[in-house]
Amino acid sequence: MAGFLCSLASGSLGNALLVATGRTAVLVDAGLSARRLRASLRTVGVAPEDIEAVLVTHTHRDHFSSSVAAFCLAHRIPVYSTRDNLSHLAYGLGGFADLLGAGLAQPVDGRPLALGDLSIETFDVPHDSDGQCLGFRMTVGSLRRGRAVALATDLGHVPSDALASFVDASVLVMESNHDPEMLRSSGRPEDLIRRIAGPRGHLSNDAAAEALAEVVGRSHPGRVKHVVLAHLSRDCNTPRLALAAQAHLARRPKESIHLSAATQYDVGPRIEL
Repeated sequence: MAGFLCSLASGSLGNALLVATGRTAVLVDAGLSARRLRASLRTVGVAPEDIEAVLVTHTHRDHFSSSVAAFCLAHRIPVYSTRDNLSHLAYGLGGFADLLGAGLAQPVDGRPLALGDLSIETFDVPHDSDGQCLGFRMTVGSLRRGRAVALATDLGHVPSDALASFVDASVLVMESNHDPEMLRSSGRPEDLIRRIAGPRGHLSNDAAAEALAEVVGRSHPGRVKHVVLAHLSRDCNTPRLALAAQAHLARRPKESIHLSAATQYDVGPRIEL
């Protein structure tokens, strides 16, 4: 099987991203029911037994569910996140303590994690979850010469350290959550609007465009091949608006960047690595 990346679900109702190298398959987040996760994996030709690990970005339930905790226990799939996140999940999420007891909840401690032919690094992103919110940079092969995927799906802004983790990755997965005007006119409570638009909330289309322009500008010409926009709001965004905000990427003469948007209910896009 050739290596690929594929969103299984992306949005406030559940998130899961599959990265498969041909030797190693990992999930980044699994905030679905186990039944839907099995069906989505079947769609892309991956069996539960093929999954080597689940990497959890943070503790919100749309990123890891109690149903998937039981799924991981049944298939002996280890779950990786910060020690603080694992403690919060064990306290608040049904079935997660069983993963801890089985030795399947493993802390990441800031050093690169090696899973098969994947080298995985974490970086901090600002979000209002209990515990710590992570982004991941995953490299197929050596850290110096391999092909990298960098992702962050829930963040109110992009700090310089997080932005640097995206530079020179061949695939970028970044949140493009809301259109500011749609959010303001959404009829949502004012405190919720402030939370979403705040520095520990969710990234707007415009903020994502600004961050991605800097990432591509700082990367070697031609290094960035794919950009996937993630965690689009169902009520305050559309794929058309999110993609339109990134039109600047098509105007870079030395770049050829394929742009797509992940959605809540559809599996895909499938991106070859």
